[in-house]
Order: sequence, then C-alpha cells, then structure tokens
Amino acid sequence: MDKLQTLKEKNQKLPFHAVTDPAFRRFGRVIDFDAASLIAQCETSAEMPAEGCRYVPVMPELEALPDCERVGRVLRGEGAFQIGCCWGYNTMLNCLEYHRASEHLIAVSDLALLLAPQQDMEGFDLPEGKLEAFFVPKGAVVEVYATTLHYAPCQASDAGFRGIIILPRGTNEPLTAPRPQGGDGRLLWAVDKWLIAHESQTETIAGGAYPGLHGENFEIAY
Repeated sequence: MDKLQTLKEKNQKLPFHAVTDPAFRRFGRVIDFDAASLIAQCETSAEMPAEGCRYVPVMPELEALPDCERVGRVLRGEGAFQIGCCWGYNTMLNCLEYHRASEHLIAVSDLALLLAPQQDMEGFDLPEGKLEAFFVPKGAVVEVYATTLHYAPCQASDAGFRGIIILPRGTNEPLTAPRPQGGDGRLLWAVDKWLIAHESQTETIAGGAYPGLHGENFEIAY
C-alpha cells in the first residue's frame, strides 16, 4: 500500500498530506536540489541508536563534503550555516519549536513532520486542532519557514528516521546568558530556538520549558 495512504488511514485524528500537496505551501516549500552525496554520507555517519533519537547541530563528515559549498550558495544564500543531523526513533509530538530563519531538511529516509503555523499561537500557547502532518519521502529537500512550528521528525517505518538539518551557524547551541524578560523570551531554549512543550512532558517542563501545547500528544502510527 502507498506509504502516504497508510499514514492517512492509521492517523485519522490528524490531517495528513504529502509534502508536495498545496497544504504545505503555508509551512514551507519543496526544493529541487541534488542531495545524493549528503544522503549517502549521512547514512554512513549517523549510526542508529539503540533507542530514542539524537540531534547534532554540526556533523563534520557532512560539512567536509564538496557539496557543502553548494549547500551554502544555493540553499543558504552564502550566509553562515551549519549542517547537522537528527536521527533515531520517534513517533511522538512532545514539543514544537521555531527559529528566526528558515530551516532546510533533507530526508535521508522516509519521515513525517508535525507542523503548525506560529500565527495560530495565542500568546505563548498553541490551541488544540492546529496541527497538521506531512509525509516527506527519502531524497526530498524542503525549506521549513521560520514561522512554522516544528520539532524532531517522526519515523515512517520500524527502521527509524534520518534527516539532515541545515540552519544558520550557531543555532541550537546552549545559551550563554539568562533568557530575556518580556516578549517570547520565556520560550527561548537555546540559541535561535524558542520551544513550547506538550503539557504531558513533565520532565521537560521541570527543566524550564513552557507548557504551551494543548490537546492530544499525537503519536504517529505507520
């Protein structure tokens, strides 16, 4: 059975689309970019963990590739950038984040993204019913706009997921000063990373995250 159709049938509480569907246009866009060498290197370098998922903001093996120059020129407009990876096993929503700049994602495996518009937030909270899911096939290169709430991808098979993450240099590094007072400083979690947690994530909330996600903590079935 077609993977997207399977995801739709098994996750009927969520609107589920292909990343090529017009529904994705308010969240981002698909980019015609040959990422074959990056994908091949990531499959070798990002060894699957025994459980859970990992994220590294900078993966030297990817940044050493000749195609790194093309990433900077074509995808990032010659701005300072970093190439990292998120991979492992994940099926839950748990949290959402946003940045001040777009994020590029290269799907090293089939995966699913859970997204919502930042414009739908009420203060620091995202009301129930604002989330949509998108299937991203292996090889797809997408830009996720800065105004899109997103988090770690979800797997679309028992093999887990791998995704290359390209962001401005320094994003997701630890903060070096106390969080600002006022505005959305309450949500600042790392460099250029504002985070809201689902109200069920008690450990993350105890660590200082704001419990701004309401309704069901969706688990993706595949």
